[in-house]
Amino acid sequence: MPPKRRKNAESKQPDDATEKPPAPAQRQKLSLPDELVNEKKKKSKVKWSPVFRRLGYFALIIFIPTVLNYAALKQETRALVDKGGQLYDVGWGQKLFMHCMGEGLPTVLLEAPIGHSSETWCLVQPLIAKRTKVCVYDRAGMGLSDRAYLNTSEYANDFSEAAKERDRTQPSTVERMVEDLHRLVSYASNQPKPLLLVSSDFSTFISRFYTQLYGHEVAGLVLIDPAFESLFDSDNAHDNKWADYWYNHTLSHMRAVHLSASLGLNRLALMVGLMPPVEDPELNRILPEDIITRKKHLLCQPKHLTSAFDEYYFINESMSQLKTMFRVKPFPGYIPVTIATYKRRNRHLSHELTKAWSEGSNKLMRNVHTGSKRVQLPGADYLMFYQNPQSVTSVVVAMVEAWRRDSSMAA
Repeated sequence: MPPKRRKNAESKQPDDATEKPPAPAQRQKLSLPDELVNEKKKKSKVKWSPVFRRLGYFALIIFIPTVLNYAALKQETRALVDKGGQLYDVGWGQKLFMHCMGEGLPTVLLEAPIGHSSETWCLVQPLIAKRTKVCVYDRAGMGLSDRAYLNTSEYANDFSEAAKERDRTQPSTVERMVEDLHRLVSYASNQPKPLLLVSSDFSTFISRFYTQLYGHEVAGLVLIDPAFESLFDSDNAHDNKWADYWYNHTLSHMRAVHLSASLGLNRLALMVGLMPPVEDPELNRILPEDIITRKKHLLCQPKHLTSAFDEYYFINESMSQLKTMFRVKPFPGYIPVTIATYKRRNRHLSHELTKAWSEGSNKLMRNVHTGSKRVQLPGADYLMFYQNPQSVTSVVVAMVEAWRRDSSMAA
């Protein structure tokens, strides 16, 4: 029996041998695919690594300035509001910035030029405040004010039918701006009436539209270099030039500035001196440091630049609204109007554009404000508000004193 068991054990030996590791030749043959895989991985790494590295650098270049700009804007906005003025809720949670100085009637309201915010009047406001109360404010989305809220589902749930009524007008058009302004001065801040409305270029549409709706609240108008609502009409060669300049030059430039601000590139450009914070280098020595700081903030603020673009983009709609208002309700002739024009031509505009603008101002005096008073101001554009604020102040104060004389005689 024992020899038999040995034989069985020997017979099982070949079976056990099959479970041993493969021969060297077999191992070499089996490991060959792994080497090929490693070689392919190495080639892939050499080929794609620089591409991914460049994409990563590009993402950092785009992402980091954007995040840093957003964080800085949050801090700067709080600091700027604390320096003067107040945010007023004009309804539905939307807040507009307003800053008032001085005492007395009438209350002067300074309307910034289109695409600009209230710091435009930073040197004029303190001078007028010595004679009467004077207020500046930022339109919806401009400066430190909230953008106009749209009728989202959450918004509609909060305010129901009132939300729908609110959204019947297009934001950044003259009709909506006047609605916001009336809520601001009559309800939110409750400014003493009457108002003396002072405005420039296309923002004169707001003063005129407001007066036609709420003439009983207005003591007078000062329209500085006013635009006329037929400026873009196609039946005039000059007007065609203006429409072409507006939509192909001005709006294109504003789109580029807005995109650069959204990426945080404007802040970098300001930091290294590639972008001036003010329109004219001379203003660096004229303007207070806090105003220059605010201008830098607004150049980096996508919200402000988006709203400025919208005011420019919807200007034709605003013109149409003003034409309709004039047909429905003529301008009240008993309200005094002063039209101020510049002595010099704007060097940034061609002769044809300047001529068309001047013709529009003459039409305004002939067709709408027939009894208006006309005066001339030094300078060529709104930068005169910084360079010669006394000239604007004198025109406004003259209307204030005239209203006071008439009021005392009536009493």
